[in-house]
Amino acid sequence: MVKTLSGHSEINHDAAQLDACREIIARHCYSTQDEIRRELAHFGFPDISQSTVSRLLRRLGVAKAQNASGKKIYTLVEEQLEHGDSTRSIHDMVKSVESNHQLVLIHTTPGAATVVARMLDRHADPEIMGAVAGNDVVLVAPRHISRTKQTKDAVIRTLKKAH
Repeated sequence: MVKTLSGHSEINHDAAQLDACREIIARHCYSTQDEIRRELAHFGFPDISQSTVSRLLRRLGVAKAQNASGKKIYTLVEEQLEHGDSTRSIHDMVKSVESNHQLVLIHTTPGAATVVARMLDRHADPEIMGAVAGNDVVLVAPRHISRTKQTKDAVIRTLKKAH
């Protein structure tokens, strides 16, 4: 374990940064990484870089989503999935589900695709090989392309369970 100048181990320092970042994002609305970096500086991490903030956000599974007033903010995806008091349910985020002979596409409201894809990953169905999110669309790959219709049905079942 490598020691830092302050005497804390790097592992403890990383965990403290993650905890602080999680707490900051859970309490306030931030639309830029620089705003988060400045807040982390107030939390006792004065030399934190933008690249470190980016790494922390990635590790926490943070995504940008529209809040109730339409502003894009950083949000903890897990909290949106776990708390019933979220301003938008999965049902509200999904506009449509369609498929062809190879893929299933889920069209979402802007900024919600990451939340929907994460929810599909967490409620893994054997028909679904994986989901990739953009801003407002989720591409779902069936485990077997001969079973794309069953994959679409599995996606719809999973989405219905979520709300």
